[in-house]
Amino acid sequence: MTSTTAPKRRRDRAAREREILEAAERIFGERGYQGTSMDDVAAQVGVSKPLIYQYYGSKDGLFLACLARLRGQLLETVADAVLAAADAEDALYAGFLAWFRFLDEHPQAWSVLVDEGMLSAGPAAEATDEVRAAFIELIATMVRMNVPADRPADDDEIQIVAQSISGATERLAIWRTRSANPPTPEKVARTLQDLLWQGLHTLKTT
Repeated sequence: MTSTTAPKRRRDRAAREREILEAAERIFGERGYQGTSMDDVAAQVGVSKPLIYQYYGSKDGLFLACLARLRGQLLETVADAVLAAADAEDALYAGFLAWFRFLDEHPQAWSVLVDEGMLSAGPAAEATDEVRAAFIELIATMVRMNVPADRPADDDEIQIVAQSISGATERLAIWRTRSANPPTPEKVARTLQDLLWQGLHTLKTT
């Protein structure tokens, strides 16, 4: 009996957790961390609040689970786009395009990732920093792929460029969410790609 019911229970739990995280992502994104309660999430999903505590332990635990899910989806989306690009130059455009399209398709995602109510300290702040660090490393990899062979850049230059691009994409994401008529992901990605491509070809080691 156990062997036939256990797989179904696992599937049921996985589906329920997905529903909870999707609802929590929406509510955190709309109301922020401080404005979200476990009651809100439970009511949205149609489950009991004790069940959410059983799965995630606390509101912090639920928020961290949302962050982990978004981080995995975002980095996988961008990395897949970069790896599928025809050449190094196109990889820049593909990576930026995937980033901004992901945010458009998950409108609450960015609010969750940069929720100012959670950035001051604690595990959620550390998790947010990990998301940013992972994206910066991905950018650094893209930069290394695009540095001309006859003008190699050192590690400091790579980090300066990667940190700058990370900051630019964050500000652009915030600006686009607040703009009544934001530019398309294609336009933003192409402008960034043109800017970075030209800049990479001016780097010289000192």
